[in-house]
Amino acid sequence: MPGVPTRRSKRIQSRTNDGGEVAARRFTTLREQVSIGNNNIEVVTRPWSDLPAELLSLIADQLRLIELLSFRGVCKDWKAAASTASAKIEGSPHSEPWLLLYGENSQCHLYDESRKRYTMSIPRLDGATCIASNQGWLLMFVEGSMFFYCPFSDAKIEIPKFPHSILSSHAAAFSSAPTTPECIVAVMHRDTESVLELNVLYRGANSWNKRKLISTRPNLGVLGSATYRDGTFHFWDKRNGLLAFSVKDESFVKYTVVVRNELSKNTAALPYIPYIHEKTRFEGNDMRKKVGLGKEVSVSVCGTTVKHDYGADRIIFSEDIDAAEESESRHLKGVWIQPRFFNISPNQSWSV
Repeated sequence: MPGVPTRRSKRIQSRTNDGGEVAARRFTTLREQVSIGNNNIEVVTRPWSDLPAELLSLIADQLRLIELLSFRGVCKDWKAAASTASAKIEGSPHSEPWLLLYGENSQCHLYDESRKRYTMSIPRLDGATCIASNQGWLLMFVEGSMFFYCPFSDAKIEIPKFPHSILSSHAAAFSSAPTTPECIVAVMHRDTESVLELNVLYRGANSWNKRKLISTRPNLGVLGSATYRDGTFHFWDKRNGLLAFSVKDESFVKYTVVVRNELSKNTAALPYIPYIHEKTRFEGNDMRKKVGLGKEVSVSVCGTTVKHDYGADRIIFSEDIDAAEESESRHLKGVWIQPRFFNISPNQSWSV
Protein backbone atom coordinates (compact mmCIF):
# COMPACT_ATOMS: atom_id res chain seq x y z
CA MET A 1 0.00 0.00 0.00
CA PRO A 2 1.54 3.34 -1.03
CA GLY A 3 2.75 5.55 1.82
CA VAL A 4 2.46 2.84 4.48
CA PRO A 5 5.75 1.53 5.88
CA THR A 6 6.21 -2.22 6.19
CA ARG A 7 8.89 -4.12 8.04
CA ARG A 8 10.85 -7.09 6.80
CA SER A 9 11.80 -9.39 9.60
CA LYS A 10 14.32 -12.15 10.06
CA ARG A 11 13.48 -15.32 11.97
CA ILE A 12 15.99 -16.17 14.67
CA GLN A 13 16.13 -19.62 16.26
CA SER A 14 18.05 -20.73 19.31
CA ARG A 15 18.01 -23.71 21.58
CA THR A 16 17.28 -23.68 25.30
CA ASN A 17 19.13 -25.77 27.88
CA ASP A 18 16.47 -28.49 27.76
CA GLY A 19 16.70 -28.91 23.98
CA GLY A 20 13.63 -26.86 23.09
CA GLU A 21 13.58 -24.14 20.47
CA VAL A 22 12.86 -20.45 20.95
CA ALA A 23 11.81 -18.48 17.90
CA ALA A 24 11.94 -14.70 17.67
CA ARG A 25 11.77 -12.09 14.98
CA ARG A 26 14.13 -9.13 14.74
CA PHE A 27 13.22 -6.33 12.37
CA THR A 28 16.27 -5.36 10.35
CA THR A 29 14.89 -2.99 7.73
CA LEU A 30 12.09 -0.52 7.30
CA ARG A 31 10.53 -0.36 3.83
CA GLU A 32 8.25 2.49 2.81
CA GLN A 33 6.45 3.14 -0.47
CA VAL A 34 6.95 6.75 -1.55
CA SER A 35 5.13 8.25 -4.53
CA ILE A 36 7.16 10.56 -6.78
CA GLY A 37 5.08 11.70 -9.73
CA ASN A 38 3.54 8.58 -11.28
CA ASN A 39 6.18 6.28 -9.81
CA ASN A 40 6.15 4.36 -6.54
CA ILE A 41 9.65 4.03 -5.11
CA GLU A 42 10.52 1.74 -2.24
CA VAL A 43 12.81 3.46 0.30
CA VAL A 44 14.78 1.13 2.54
CA THR A 45 16.12 2.45 5.82
CA ARG A 46 17.66 0.83 8.90
CA PRO A 47 16.70 1.66 12.48
CA TRP A 48 19.25 3.58 14.57
CA SER A 49 19.66 0.55 16.83
CA ASP A 50 21.23 -1.35 13.91
CA LEU A 51 24.20 1.02 13.60
CA PRO A 52 27.47 -0.93 13.95
CA ALA A 53 29.06 -0.73 17.41
CA GLU A 54 32.32 0.47 15.85
CA LEU A 55 30.58 3.45 14.28
CA LEU A 56 28.71 4.24 17.49
CA SER A 57 31.99 4.22 19.42
CA LEU A 58 33.57 6.66 16.95
CA ILE A 59 30.58 8.98 17.35
CA ALA A 60 30.65 8.74 21.15
CA ASP A 61 34.36 9.62 21.26
CA GLN A 62 33.64 12.99 19.62
CA LEU A 63 30.83 14.07 21.93
CA ARG A 64 30.93 16.72 24.60
CA LEU A 65 29.90 15.84 28.12
CA ILE A 66 26.16 16.64 28.03
CA GLU A 67 25.88 15.11 24.55
CA LEU A 68 27.61 11.97 25.81
CA LEU A 69 25.20 11.64 28.72
CA SER A 70 22.24 11.89 26.33
CA PHE A 71 23.88 9.40 23.95
CA ARG A 72 24.36 6.85 26.73
CA GLY A 73 20.72 7.19 27.75
CA VAL A 74 19.28 6.11 24.38
CA CYS A 75 19.51 2.33 24.88
CA LYS A 76 21.75 -0.43 26.25
CA ASP A 77 23.59 -0.88 22.93
CA TRP A 78 24.46 2.81 22.71
CA LYS A 79 25.58 2.86 26.33
CA ALA A 80 27.80 -0.17 25.73
CA ALA A 81 29.26 1.43 22.59
CA ALA A 82 30.19 4.50 24.65
CA SER A 83 31.98 2.45 27.31
CA THR A 84 35.37 3.93 26.41
CA ALA A 85 34.20 7.49 25.73
CA SER A 86 35.20 10.14 28.26
CA ALA A 87 34.15 13.51 26.80
CA LYS A 88 37.80 14.29 26.12
CA ILE A 89 36.93 17.64 24.58
CA GLU A 90 36.09 18.96 28.04
CA GLY A 91 38.32 16.54 29.95
CA SER A 92 41.32 18.84 30.28
CA PRO A 93 42.45 19.41 33.87
CA HIS A 94 42.62 23.10 32.99
CA SER A 95 38.96 23.36 31.96
CA GLU A 96 36.74 25.86 33.75
CA PRO A 97 34.59 24.31 36.50
CA TRP A 98 30.83 24.09 36.25
CA LEU A 99 28.42 24.84 39.08
CA LEU A 100 26.28 22.03 40.47
CA LEU A 101 23.44 23.05 42.82
CA TYR A 102 21.73 20.37 44.90
CA GLY A 103 20.10 19.86 48.28
CA GLU A 104 16.40 19.55 47.45
CA ASN A 105 15.68 15.81 47.22
CA SER A 106 17.47 14.31 44.20
CA GLN A 107 16.81 17.17 41.79
CA CYS A 108 19.97 19.06 40.82
CA HIS A 109 20.79 21.94 38.52
CA LEU A 110 24.01 22.04 36.53
CA TYR A 111 25.37 25.25 34.97
CA ASP A 112 28.12 25.04 32.37
CA GLU A 113 30.72 27.72 31.61
CA SER A 114 28.17 29.68 29.56
CA ARG A 115 25.63 29.44 32.44
CA LYS A 116 23.36 27.16 30.43
CA ARG A 117 21.25 25.15 32.87
CA TYR A 118 20.64 21.41 32.84
CA THR A 119 18.27 19.72 35.29
CA MET A 120 19.33 16.29 36.49
CA SER A 121 18.14 13.71 38.99
CA ILE A 122 21.05 12.49 41.13
CA PRO A 123 19.69 10.38 44.02
CA ARG A 124 23.15 9.78 45.51
CA LEU A 125 23.43 13.48 46.43
CA ASP A 126 20.20 13.48 48.44
CA GLY A 127 21.16 14.15 52.07
CA ALA A 128 24.89 14.28 51.29
CA THR A 129 27.35 17.20 51.45
CA CYS A 130 30.36 17.66 49.20
CA ILE A 131 33.48 18.54 51.20
CA ALA A 132 36.07 18.39 48.39
CA SER A 133 36.13 18.61 44.60
CA ASN A 134 39.07 17.73 42.38
CA GLN A 135 39.32 16.90 38.66
CA GLY A 136 35.67 15.87 38.36
CA TRP A 137 35.58 13.72 41.50
CA LEU A 138 33.57 14.77 44.57
CA LEU A 139 34.22 13.67 48.15
CA MET A 140 30.82 13.28 49.78
CA PHE A 141 29.97 13.20 53.49
CA VAL A 142 26.79 11.76 55.06
CA GLU A 143 26.76 11.57 58.88
CA GLY A 144 30.24 10.08 59.03
CA SER A 145 29.98 7.93 55.92
CA MET A 146 32.18 9.03 53.03
CA PHE A 147 32.44 8.17 49.37
CA PHE A 148 33.94 9.47 46.16
CA TYR A 149 31.44 10.23 43.45
CA CYS A 150 31.38 11.39 39.83
CA PRO A 151 27.84 12.66 39.14
CA PHE A 152 28.29 12.52 35.36
CA SER A 153 29.03 8.79 35.15
CA ASP A 154 27.48 7.74 38.50
CA ALA A 155 30.85 6.24 39.50
CA LYS A 156 31.05 5.70 43.26
CA ILE A 157 33.85 4.49 45.56
CA GLU A 158 33.15 3.91 49.25
CA ILE A 159 35.90 4.72 51.74
CA PRO A 160 36.22 3.91 55.47
CA LYS A 161 33.85 5.70 57.83
CA PHE A 162 35.06 9.04 59.15
CA PRO A 163 35.74 9.30 62.93
CA HIS A 164 33.07 11.98 63.37
CA SER A 165 29.43 12.08 62.32
CA ILE A 166 29.36 15.90 62.19
CA LEU A 167 31.81 18.36 60.62
CA SER A 168 31.85 21.96 61.79
CA SER A 169 34.42 24.38 60.37
CA HIS A 170 36.31 22.16 57.94
CA ALA A 171 38.37 21.92 54.77
CA ALA A 172 39.25 18.76 52.84
CA ALA A 173 41.34 17.71 49.85
CA PHE A 174 42.61 14.58 48.14
CA SER A 175 45.93 14.27 46.38
CA SER A 176 44.82 12.52 43.17
CA ALA A 177 41.96 10.57 41.65
CA PRO A 178 40.61 7.85 44.01
CA THR A 179 41.35 5.23 41.36
CA THR A 180 45.10 5.83 41.67
CA PRO A 181 47.18 3.87 44.21
CA GLU A 182 48.79 7.05 45.56
CA CYS A 183 45.52 8.77 46.53
CA ILE A 184 45.54 10.37 49.99
CA VAL A 185 42.56 12.07 51.66
CA ALA A 186 43.01 14.79 54.29
CA VAL A 187 40.21 16.41 56.30
CA MET A 188 40.90 19.28 58.71
CA HIS A 189 38.21 20.47 61.09
CA ARG A 190 38.03 22.54 64.25
CA ASP A 191 37.53 20.19 67.17
CA THR A 192 37.26 22.98 69.74
CA GLU A 193 37.86 26.73 69.76
CA SER A 194 41.60 26.19 70.14
CA VAL A 195 42.18 22.72 68.66
CA LEU A 196 42.37 21.70 65.02
CA GLU A 197 42.09 18.02 64.15
CA LEU A 198 43.54 16.51 60.98
CA ASN A 199 42.43 13.09 59.77
CA VAL A 200 44.39 11.43 56.96
CA LEU A 201 43.43 8.33 54.97
CA TYR A 202 45.83 6.53 52.63
CA ARG A 203 44.65 4.47 49.66
CA GLY A 204 43.94 0.93 50.82
CA ALA A 205 43.88 1.80 54.54
CA ASN A 206 40.95 0.69 56.70
CA SER A 207 41.15 3.52 59.24
CA TRP A 208 42.04 7.21 59.49
CA ASN A 209 45.22 8.60 61.06
CA LYS A 210 44.40 11.41 63.50
CA ARG A 211 46.58 14.33 64.56
CA LYS A 212 45.65 17.32 66.72
CA LEU A 213 47.12 20.80 66.65
CA ILE A 214 46.65 23.59 69.14
CA SER A 215 45.69 26.68 67.17
CA THR A 216 43.83 29.71 68.44
CA ARG A 217 41.64 31.58 65.99
CA PRO A 218 43.96 34.60 65.65
CA ASN A 219 46.53 32.22 64.10
CA LEU A 220 44.12 30.38 61.80
CA GLY A 221 40.59 31.59 61.24
CA VAL A 222 37.57 30.00 59.60
CA LEU A 223 38.79 27.40 57.11
CA GLY A 224 38.07 28.29 53.49
CA SER A 225 39.85 25.77 51.28
CA ALA A 226 42.31 22.89 51.10
CA THR A 227 44.68 21.87 48.31
CA TYR A 228 47.46 19.40 47.63
CA ARG A 229 50.71 20.03 45.80
CA ASP A 230 54.14 18.33 45.75
CA GLY A 231 53.63 16.12 48.80
CA THR A 232 52.02 18.80 50.97
CA PHE A 233 48.42 19.55 51.93
CA HIS A 234 47.67 23.26 52.33
CA PHE A 235 44.75 24.44 54.48
CA TRP A 236 43.76 28.06 53.95
CA ASP A 237 41.58 30.21 56.14
CA LYS A 238 39.35 32.93 54.69
CA ARG A 239 41.74 35.70 55.66
CA ASN A 240 45.50 35.26 55.21
CA GLY A 241 46.35 32.20 57.30
CA LEU A 242 47.84 28.99 55.91
CA LEU A 243 48.65 25.66 57.56
CA ALA A 244 50.85 23.26 55.59
CA PHE A 245 51.04 19.54 56.37
CA SER A 246 53.92 17.51 54.92
CA VAL A 247 52.84 13.94 54.15
CA LYS A 248 56.42 12.65 54.25
CA ASP A 249 57.45 14.27 57.55
CA GLU A 250 53.93 14.37 59.08
CA SER A 251 54.76 17.88 60.27
CA PHE A 252 52.87 21.20 60.32
CA VAL A 253 54.10 24.66 59.35
CA LYS A 254 52.05 27.84 59.80
CA TYR A 255 52.29 30.75 57.40
CA THR A 256 50.82 34.20 56.93
CA VAL A 257 50.02 34.72 53.27
CA VAL A 258 51.37 37.91 51.71
CA VAL A 259 50.47 39.02 48.20
CA ARG A 260 53.59 38.88 46.07
CA ASN A 261 53.43 42.43 44.72
CA GLU A 262 53.12 43.74 48.29
CA LEU A 263 56.42 42.23 49.43
CA SER A 264 59.08 44.59 50.66
CA LYS A 265 62.77 44.13 49.98
CA ASN A 266 63.20 42.67 53.47
CA THR A 267 60.62 39.94 52.86
CA ALA A 268 61.46 39.08 49.25
CA ALA A 269 63.15 35.83 50.35
CA LEU A 270 59.98 34.37 51.89
CA PRO A 271 58.80 30.96 50.62
CA TYR A 272 56.70 31.15 47.46
CA ILE A 273 53.70 28.86 47.00
CA PRO A 274 52.37 28.96 43.41
CA TYR A 275 48.65 29.50 43.91
CA ILE A 276 46.16 32.08 42.72
CA HIS A 277 43.22 32.71 45.07
CA GLU A 278 39.63 33.20 43.97
CA LYS A 279 37.84 33.68 47.27
CA THR A 280 34.41 34.91 46.12
CA ARG A 281 33.71 33.25 42.77
CA PHE A 282 30.02 32.67 43.54
CA GLU A 283 29.20 35.91 45.33
CA GLY A 284 31.64 38.09 43.40
CA ASN A 285 30.19 37.01 40.05
CA ASP A 286 26.63 37.56 41.31
CA MET A 287 25.82 33.91 40.70
CA ARG A 288 22.67 34.15 42.80
CA LYS A 289 21.15 36.43 40.17
CA LYS A 290 22.64 34.59 37.20
CA VAL A 291 21.15 31.23 38.24
CA GLY A 292 17.85 32.76 39.32
CA LEU A 293 17.94 32.19 43.10
CA GLY A 294 15.64 34.29 45.23
CA LYS A 295 16.73 36.43 48.17
CA GLU A 296 15.23 33.91 50.58
CA VAL A 297 17.77 31.24 49.53
CA SER A 298 21.06 30.60 51.33
CA VAL A 299 23.82 28.60 49.63
CA SER A 300 26.89 26.70 50.82
CA VAL A 301 29.30 26.14 47.92
CA CYS A 302 32.29 23.77 47.97
CA GLY A 303 35.34 25.05 46.11
CA THR A 304 37.87 23.32 43.88
CA THR A 305 41.33 23.75 42.38
CA VAL A 306 42.04 24.30 38.69
CA LYS A 307 45.36 22.65 37.88
CA HIS A 308 48.06 24.09 35.67
CA ASP A 309 51.11 22.17 34.44
CA TYR A 310 53.16 25.34 34.49
CA GLY A 311 52.68 28.29 36.80
CA ALA A 312 50.24 28.71 39.63
CA ASP A 313 47.20 26.54 40.35
CA ARG A 314 43.98 28.48 40.87
CA ILE A 315 42.12 27.89 44.14
CA ILE A 316 38.38 28.52 44.18
CA PHE A 317 37.44 28.92 47.83
CA SER A 318 34.36 27.47 49.48
CA GLU A 319 31.66 30.05 50.29
CA ASP A 320 28.67 30.37 52.60
CA ILE A 321 26.15 32.88 51.23
CA ASP A 322 23.40 33.92 53.61
CA ALA A 323 19.85 34.63 52.58
CA ALA A 324 19.27 38.32 51.92
CA GLU A 325 15.95 38.24 53.75
CA GLU A 326 15.59 37.65 57.48
CA SER A 327 13.35 34.61 57.10
CA GLU A 328 15.27 31.97 55.17
CA SER A 329 12.94 29.52 53.45
CA ARG A 330 15.39 27.44 51.40
CA HIS A 331 18.96 26.27 51.76
CA LEU A 332 20.88 24.83 48.83
CA LYS A 333 24.29 23.25 48.52
CA GLY A 334 26.62 23.74 45.62
CA VAL A 335 29.99 22.65 44.31
CA TRP A 336 32.34 23.83 41.61
CA ILE A 337 33.13 20.72 39.57
CA GLN A 338 35.20 20.21 36.46
CA PRO A 339 33.31 18.45 33.65
CA ARG A 340 34.93 15.04 33.60
CA PHE A 341 33.52 11.60 32.79
CA PHE A 342 34.94 8.42 34.31
CA ASN A 343 34.12 4.87 33.28
CA ILE A 344 35.16 2.61 36.13
CA SER A 345 34.26 -0.89 37.21
CA PRO A 346 31.13 -1.05 39.40
CA ASN A 347 33.17 -3.24 41.75
CA GLN A 348 35.81 -0.55 42.31
CA SER A 349 37.09 -0.68 45.87
CA TRP A 350 39.18 1.60 48.06
CA SER A 351 41.29 -1.43 48.98
CA VAL A 352 44.34 -2.18 46.85
